[in-house]
Amino acid sequence: MKLKIDFDIPKNELAAKWPTFFTIGSCFADNQAIRKRELGFNAHSNPFGILYNPISIEHIFDRCQNSRLYTKEDFENKGSYFSWEHHGDFNYDTADKAVAESNVILQETQKALSQADVIILTYGTSLVYRYKDKVIANCHKQPNNIFEHEQLSFSEIKASIHRTLDLISSINAEAKVIFTVSPIRHLRSGVMESSRSKATLLSALHEVISEEKRASYFPSYEIFMDELRDYRFAKTDMTHPTEQAEEYIWDRFCVTYFSAETLQILKEVKNYTQFAAHRPIHATELHEKQVAEKLNLLTTNYPFLHFK
Repeated sequence: MKLKIDFDIPKNELAAKWPTFFTIGSCFADNQAIRKRELGFNAHSNPFGILYNPISIEHIFDRCQNSRLYTKEDFENKGSYFSWEHHGDFNYDTADKAVAESNVILQETQKALSQADVIILTYGTSLVYRYKDKVIANCHKQPNNIFEHEQLSFSEIKASIHRTLDLISSINAEAKVIFTVSPIRHLRSGVMESSRSKATLLSALHEVISEEKRASYFPSYEIFMDELRDYRFAKTDMTHPTEQAEEYIWDRFCVTYFSAETLQILKEVKNYTQFAAHRPIHATELHEKQVAEKLNLLTTNYPFLHFK
């Protein structure tokens, strides 16, 4: 009896044994970056917070590539200072602080991008909000009537992805670029609207990848929709994947992109993290000593591991 759909993902092995990652996009991108860091990867993720649509992600790469520092004109003052390019978590008391801190983050982002072995872009939606005819990344809890809500066209998405790839090549021509689409549906916009958004996004993305040799596609969305097609793999909001689902998608990513040597190292790291997470009721000092010994052995054998 076959109870789920399984499909093959072509092997696409990364050159680096223990790559440095830069990830940008939806909250799913953040969750996967946390997982990478817990396993000893150097993973820089969403420096200006969660971003969902291709154009807002393109804006960040454009600013990095052209070294366009933030100025006071880039920020709105509506009780606090914020930029339409950033997630709602980024609010500042003064314009000077907003500019100074944003430019520090920008310079850190430029450095992380230039040093990354792998750049992963996770698109969440092709539904966007416009403010004064400009696509914004976040509404910052401002009144809905000041925005226009619209579906990006196939051609707009495709052009944006091409521009983004060009910008990435200018910043770091050696980096491996991986695109993926978040499995999280945006049901607040409506079920049909969310489906259309994902469909248009996927169609444009696949056409770009068929034309470009600089990037590959990893099917996070398809794994969740088909291989994990059961609501037991979704959280109570019925849209976000559970930790078990995220782990399953991560395991499929590892098998797709990592060499046998990297997979073996990951197995050893996982054994260590599981042991370290165990909290015995008694003999805690002995456990802490054993954790330190295991960590020292791991980092001695694999000095490229990046634990903080």
